[in-house]
Amino acid sequence: MRAAIYARVSTERQEREQTIASQLAVLRGWAKEHGHPLSPEREFVDEGYSGSRLDRPGLDRLRDAVAEGAVEVVAVLSPDRLARKYAYQVLLLEELHRAGCAVVFVHRPISDDPNDQLLLQIQGAIAEYERAVLGERFRRGKLQKARAGLYLSSTAPYGYRYVPKREGVAGHLVIDESEAEVVRIVYRWLVDEHLTIRQILKRLNFGPWFPRSGRRPWSSSVVHHILIFWPIRSTPGP
Repeated sequence: MRAAIYARVSTERQEREQTIASQLAVLRGWAKEHGHPLSPEREFVDEGYSGSRLDRPGLDRLRDAVAEGAVEVVAVLSPDRLARKYAYQVLLLEELHRAGCAVVFVHRPISDDPNDQLLLQIQGAIAEYERAVLGERFRRGKLQKARAGLYLSSTAPYGYRYVPKREGVAGHLVIDESEAEVVRIVYRWLVDEHLTIRQILKRLNFGPWFPRSGRRPWSSSVVHHILIFWPIRSTPGP
């Protein structure tokens, strides 16, 4: 597993309590204990930077590495080393997890502590909100395409073939003449002879016509879709 470590200390805290060197020693020990080889470029450090801000060079490089898929797990001493503000902790954890990177707090693993559980709940709420936003955008996009008369699937119904979108032209359906002839026959049976779907199936299976798969029997769902989808707009959308 591709591992990295992140250490941060502000000037005030460095003077009082903890140095970058001591943090790195603990984090390197964790990596060695868990069998994660570390290279110097996978040690991200912000010395003299406040955790109440996100624009930190070491943190920026870490986020870039995670986004590129170069880091699968990152170890940090504690949540406040990642960020002092709770909202920033949530934002960063969600970003890293979404990119497929696990985060380990060596001195304070996620536990049943109310603060940890609140952090997890906020992460979950943010993820759920983002899924809802994406879902609504997708739904509205499909609705707008449908209102514009555009076909929404890449699988064409029987009697048509799908032409993928290209520059300036949306994906659309065009009539497949060989299949369209079968569709016309089916409609004549329905309209002129008043055949049921069962009777239409029987004629298709005993006649010279084959489904798109090239193998019989014809299915009732295919005949049903033929009757539902014909005619469909078969010209490119705007």
